[in-house]
Amino acid sequence: MKRFVATLFAFTPLWFAAAAWAGPAEEVVQIAGTRLQAFQEGNLDAYVAAYADNAVFHSSLSPFRVEGKEAIRTFYGELFQLYPKRRVLPRQPIVRAYNDDLVVQNAYSVLFLTDQKGQVTTYATRSSVTWAKIGGHWQIVDQHTSRLPMAP
Repeated sequence: MKRFVATLFAFTPLWFAAAAWAGPAEEVVQIAGTRLQAFQEGNLDAYVAAYADNAVFHSSLSPFRVEGKEAIRTFYGELFQLYPKRRVLPRQPIVRAYNDDLVVQNAYSVLFLTDQKGQVTTYATRSSVTWAKIGGHWQIVDQHTSRLPMAP
């Protein structure tokens, strides 16, 4: 038993250090997972928190880009009101780190938006999210989401 306890204490610092060993891609994946949950729960503050103040968002639901964190907050606030239920099923995600402070995520997704009457609208999308480490924190500086073309 003493040997087990000694081994446990010997490896405990390694468990706590594991987070420190995570690279840029792993750090962004963790943040993105939390954001996905916030989106689906309608937690506007948690979802928008990752955007840089001067971020730009190109949405498949809007013909023009949305510029700045506050405008992005307004966009998602309206989306969350129009569609109180949201679900996203990501497909083929890829994350690439180019250095310690730049990461790009790409994915395909199926987006299910349920309006206040219970009508579900489904969109097949592709997205690209550019993350930069600013002031020691990962922030989205550019996001582009577009609908996939319809198959013939």
